[in-house]
Amino acid sequence: MKKTRASSNGNPEPAEARECRVAHNVKVPMRDGVELSASIYLPLKPGRYPVVLVRTAYNRTGIYDPFFLQHGMGLVTQDCRGRYDSDGLHEPFINEKEDGFDTLEWIARQPCCNGRIGMIGASYLAATQFSSAISGSRHLKALNPQFMAGDCWKRAYYCDGAFSLALTWSWLCFETAHRTSKASLMPLLDVPSLLRKLPIISLDEAGGAGVVPAYREYVKRSAYDSYWKTLSIRHSYGRFRMPVLLTGGWYDNYAAENATNFLGLRQNAPTTKLRDSHRMLIGPWSHGILSTSVLGERDFGPKATGENDAGNRWLDTILHGKAPSEFQKAPIRIFVMGLNRWRDEYEWPLRRTRYVNYYLQPGGRLALDPPAGGKPDRYVYDPENPVPTLGGNHSVGPYNPGLYEHAKPGPYDQRPIEKRRDVLSYTSEALKRDTEVTGPVALKLFASSSARDTDFVAKLTDVHPDGRSINITEGVIRARFRENVWGKPRLLIPHRVYEFTIDMLVTSNVFRKGHRLRVDIMSSNFPLWDRNLNTGNDPGTDATVNTAEQAIHHDKEHPSCIVLPVIPAC
Repeated sequence: MKKTRASSNGNPEPAEARECRVAHNVKVPMRDGVELSASIYLPLKPGRYPVVLVRTAYNRTGIYDPFFLQHGMGLVTQDCRGRYDSDGLHEPFINEKEDGFDTLEWIARQPCCNGRIGMIGASYLAATQFSSAISGSRHLKALNPQFMAGDCWKRAYYCDGAFSLALTWSWLCFETAHRTSKASLMPLLDVPSLLRKLPIISLDEAGGAGVVPAYREYVKRSAYDSYWKTLSIRHSYGRFRMPVLLTGGWYDNYAAENATNFLGLRQNAPTTKLRDSHRMLIGPWSHGILSTSVLGERDFGPKATGENDAGNRWLDTILHGKAPSEFQKAPIRIFVMGLNRWRDEYEWPLRRTRYVNYYLQPGGRLALDPPAGGKPDRYVYDPENPVPTLGGNHSVGPYNPGLYEHAKPGPYDQRPIEKRRDVLSYTSEALKRDTEVTGPVALKLFASSSARDTDFVAKLTDVHPDGRSINITEGVIRARFRENVWGKPRLLIPHRVYEFTIDMLVTSNVFRKGHRLRVDIMSSNFPLWDRNLNTGNDPGTDATVNTAEQAIHHDKEHPSCIVLPVIPAC
């Protein structure tokens, strides 16, 4: 192996960098004869080391971290099948289990490896870890999957029936449709206008990518089926045989998935020791760990970056044979926004949680008392004039140029959209004391529509004394999935009142004394989610647009409320 100095992009760097041994473009054979390209970085001193593997669809030469070499570990970065220097055809998720297993077995046979391998990475790099974990390789000893769903229909490419338009279109049509990324072409397009074109199944061609089979497959499969089930790890938690540190962000799309996966791994662990070894970390981030304390229009203070190196420390601990408790005694560490500090916890949801109902009231009020009566509030939802995405809990980022400017994640003042006639706001009185909300949030909504199908979107905001309405968490439901998001969709009977449960993810935020709680309700959040066209037809191939008259009910028989996990003051 050649001795050189490695840089953050995998290429030789200036003389002041730490020296290592490196081999570039090493071909790793898969069981079907396809060869995947890898780079290998090792400490200068010969020997057998634990190895950290990163499998990526986004170019392995952009990945290098001297931490691992400095702490007695090797690093292998690999392009996934069909991406960059690797051979074969890239089909998102499809080959990652077998390719992960074959790569792990190949690394374990190398004289530099002591048989202990860990993995780290965010987003699709986390998905490759999930696939490798259930592949059965005995050499995989530790994982740190960051910012990724366990089920891609529930919370990734769909969200309770609503299609994740911005993310799915940009990712499948520009990032992964070709051997190398074409995302740099997106700023050449009028993205907002393009995403309005109908039907959405042809947006691959409209954007210049040609026919993209994966994109069209995702659009066509708007209901949960066997295809989505094969991409899920929900039924495979018991096959994980290694300690896992799950990392997420409150303003990402996958914070709730982080918690679901954590609980699933613990409940299905084959041994008590493994159950107690799993860890969960959720910070003040969107889709990735931030180098700064600022996200959107909020500064989370100097402690916000205190866990930025947690993944590296985790692998250093486990791959060197130490107990997970030496990394972190408590199984859970969360960043409490508002307090702006990290806190350790021992269960999820927190055992001391009180679930408190705040009821929607006439006159745009939000109160603890159930409503006694009042006429429903009404608005007209027009898909031709959707409510624009303004911040939020999602995974669009600067890596989506041309799109990011129209769908930034994170906390932003919602007053510009709250002024719209198709957005209803319900606001509490000023809080008399600091109020912590930590855990899963849900909206129990009684609503009716003139349409056979429509969407309802809800946001929880923190209203500051100066009037700023900062979004905390949100959710959406497509009406046809109201009975069971996993089951068969059922259209509405127009003007009949139905009860909807909107999953508003999870959060941890202290609403300060003098602030107010607010719930915003609307029927669109575009381009984050596709526009429901209110027709009840197939959402992927429909090109007919109807307006919908929406009614939000809040009376004795229809007590719409947001259910908040309130944590008593210590």
